[in-house]
Amino acid sequence: MTIGNIPKEIRRKPSRRGYVLLGYLPTSRMKNVKNKAARRRILGNVFHACMHHILAWLKDAGAAGLPVTSGDGVTRRGHPIYATFVGDLSRTMSCYCCQDGRLPYMRSTARRTRRGHQIPLRDLESILTALDTLDDGPGVYSKACADAGIKPIYHLFWEGLPYTNIFQAISPDILHQLYQGIVKHLIAWLKECCGEDEIDARCRRLPPNHNMRLFMSGISNLSRVSGKEHNQISRFLLGIIIDVRLPDNLAPGRLLAAVRGVLDFVYLAQYPMHTTETLSHLANALQRFHDNKSIFVALGVCDNFNLPKLHSCSHYIMYIKAFGTTDNYNTEYTERLHIDSAKDAYRSTNFKDEFPQMTLWLERKEIFRHEKYIQWRLDGCPSPPVMDHLPPGIVYERQLKMTIHPTHKAVRFGRLVEDYGAQIFRDALARFVAKFNNPLFTPRQIEAESACITFAFSSVPVFHRVKFTTQDPYTPHGSSDSVVDVIHIQPRKLLKNGEAVPARFDTALVNDSTGGLIGVDGER
Repeated sequence: MTIGNIPKEIRRKPSRRGYVLLGYLPTSRMKNVKNKAARRRILGNVFHACMHHILAWLKDAGAAGLPVTSGDGVTRRGHPIYATFVGDLSRTMSCYCCQDGRLPYMRSTARRTRRGHQIPLRDLESILTALDTLDDGPGVYSKACADAGIKPIYHLFWEGLPYTNIFQAISPDILHQLYQGIVKHLIAWLKECCGEDEIDARCRRLPPNHNMRLFMSGISNLSRVSGKEHNQISRFLLGIIIDVRLPDNLAPGRLLAAVRGVLDFVYLAQYPMHTTETLSHLANALQRFHDNKSIFVALGVCDNFNLPKLHSCSHYIMYIKAFGTTDNYNTEYTERLHIDSAKDAYRSTNFKDEFPQMTLWLERKEIFRHEKYIQWRLDGCPSPPVMDHLPPGIVYERQLKMTIHPTHKAVRFGRLVEDYGAQIFRDALARFVAKFNNPLFTPRQIEAESACITFAFSSVPVFHRVKFTTQDPYTPHGSSDSVVDVIHIQPRKLLKNGEAVPARFDTALVNDSTGGLIGVDGER
């Protein structure tokens, strides 16, 4: 659990402990219950019973309030309200208990869903009215729930929570809805319409890049693909189909527009800040996909688009306006906490009656943390480092960073031409020296002056890495530099076994001091 007034730059770092573990939910599959319908009903009742037990205190505290002490030491009356649920699709479906895996929106025709129209949320009042018929008998209760479009679960955990609309509290999820959902479907469609062999061959031809992982064996044989791998694939997915030949000589324009619409939506949905303009771009990207998705039907790779995760994309703007940007409630953070609080705790047990051992392991970790708190109090309560308020997510000014010692201390001019391809290095160096010594010279004067320059050396040091770093102002112990990009220079070389390693020379655009933020004018 976390609270909404914690800055997201703190919440997204597990080491800052912006989340609190409240309990473990049972994961038993109830295999002893042979009837599948009864088993599903039991699992739903167990889930809601556990959640009701954990969140029962919110019912009175949310309505009447309770004293809450803020970080400045002032105690105020606060009303904790159940705001949003962050989880994957299966847990989300368990929360609002809609029938047959339906979305938490009003039932509509499949035609509107296929066209990507935004459908309003379900009517909470009618559903609460159906839940009030529980005391009238199981038959009446089941019929009322069926008419309302929900499953007849015994006491949903959210029915008594004040000021809570569970159908509005289900937040969008970048990891499971987009990368493990829409992007996953898109990759499967492209492999079918373009051919797996062609897709894999194009993946192997991609040049190396610092910000992109290469799949030298292709992407068709990948199994159990993670969200991080889908993220890496989406970085080059549009590039490998840019000139692909489609069956029946269909024009690839609609295919490229549909793929770009999905990728633009995934990228824009992750913005750490949004304006009216960026939200408009987000809606346009999704509409671009819906306008061109018929190409997949024409190619025969799919016959409908009735995907819950795809339809959820039409509600992203509503959720962003209600709860903030998507990095406020991304399951990537909770997945990382699942490693610390569940997987590591489970590995510390003897795998028999593990829950008491897991809780004891966590209590011991809390003891060590409390010891640090006591030591902090004994040290006079020193103030934490003050961090300037900066808009989160903005790419700050990048700094050029080089190693202290070059990769090669002395490389002759001849090797620069042969191994590095620097055909005019000596002439360019002479022009640089002439311009540096005579900044007011015209280009013609610089050319004339450079022709008279001679060098007393015939070799220069060479660096094979050029790094660009930016500061992280939210690091607790002062700012630290993080590498955001690297330029690689590597001539062809032979290994000891005689195998040749191909050369690598990254392409870089250098601003000659006349370039702007947009376009390539003034870049060389």
